[in-house]
Amino acid sequence: MAQEGMKSVSGPRRNIRLLKANYIKEFVLMGQAEDPLDPTKCFVDLNTLQSREESAIRQAEMEAERIGVGVTPQAQSIFDALSKTLPVRWDKTVIVVMNEVRVGSPYLPESVVGGTPAANERVRKVLELERKRLQGRGGS
Repeated sequence: MAQEGMKSVSGPRRNIRLLKANYIKEFVLMGQAEDPLDPTKCFVDLNTLQSREESAIRQAEMEAERIGVGVTPQAQSIFDALSKTLPVRWDKTVIVVMNEVRVGSPYLPESVVGGTPAANERVRKVLELERKRLQGRGGS
């Protein structure tokens, strides 16, 4: 357990971090301190903890939605490249761009369907550039 002390308006605050024992390479006793888990001096703000937990869960869910299931690493790279400039999501193995343009396997410019002509052309252009970049670094 590692303890970080902080001063705040309402008094001293502490962050306590739990560490896995196998991550510790060396242990040095710096001195004797008061027990950080002394129930008479310890205050746990459950609302803050629950808020942080909910935020972490939402973030993890958002990140998980960005990972395609049953797609090739190349398809994931194309999705990641499109996501840098356009709103994208997975619909099984189909990349949905701007909620209107769909890109299916094999994720070629010819695989782009739907949407307005301008949106369709934009997706095709980004797709072409990303495929060239992937081929240039050895992927195909």
